[in-house]
Amino acid sequence: MRYRAYARAPFTRTRAVLAGGLVLGIGLTMTLAAWTDQEVASTTVQAGTFSLVSQTRDSPLGSHPEGSTASLGLDATGLYPGVSRAGWIQLRTSGTLGGAVTLSGVTATATGAADQALLSALSARIFTVTQPSDCTTTATGGTSLALSAVPTSTQLPPVMVQGNGANAVTYCVVLTLSAGAPTTAQGGTVTPVWTFTGTAGAAG
Repeated sequence: MRYRAYARAPFTRTRAVLAGGLVLGIGLTMTLAAWTDQEVASTTVQAGTFSLVSQTRDSPLGSHPEGSTASLGLDATGLYPGVSRAGWIQLRTSGTLGGAVTLSGVTATATGAADQALLSALSARIFTVTQPSDCTTTATGGTSLALSAVPTSTQLPPVMVQGNGANAVTYCVVLTLSAGAPTTAQGGTVTPVWTFTGTAGAAG
């Protein structure tokens, strides 16, 4: 019985040493895992701005939304068959972003019979020119369409305007009363409105 008790002692000591080694190994692992480092990056994100302003012969440069339309200097009163009138509108950006400008809509108000007859006898050509002085009734360009018709993108392609008003696009409108305008058009009144739409980044 004493021999058996003596024989267990080395085994017990060995087991204690192994247990100590395990504890030491765990301690080293935990120390290594605690070594960390970080790199952090940041930036500022800000949206740009996009808006259009326009000017005509009769309206100064500024914003002209619906209800505050610019006056297109066509001198289109006292028309008679076969006569044409020309007027220009120049657009540029007032925000930081550039974009594409298109003629997106044309409306014409005509209520009475004479008004309707006049509207039916009117046509328009719309095209871009280098500068306002190039917009005359004899200037070439554009497709002659009914006054209230919107040119296709092929007939009048979008035009790029740069941000911060760096450039301008000038549209010329040539209005013509047909040589065959009926007598019933006399005294008629029509109020056309051209809408130009800009889309940020569309041509950039």
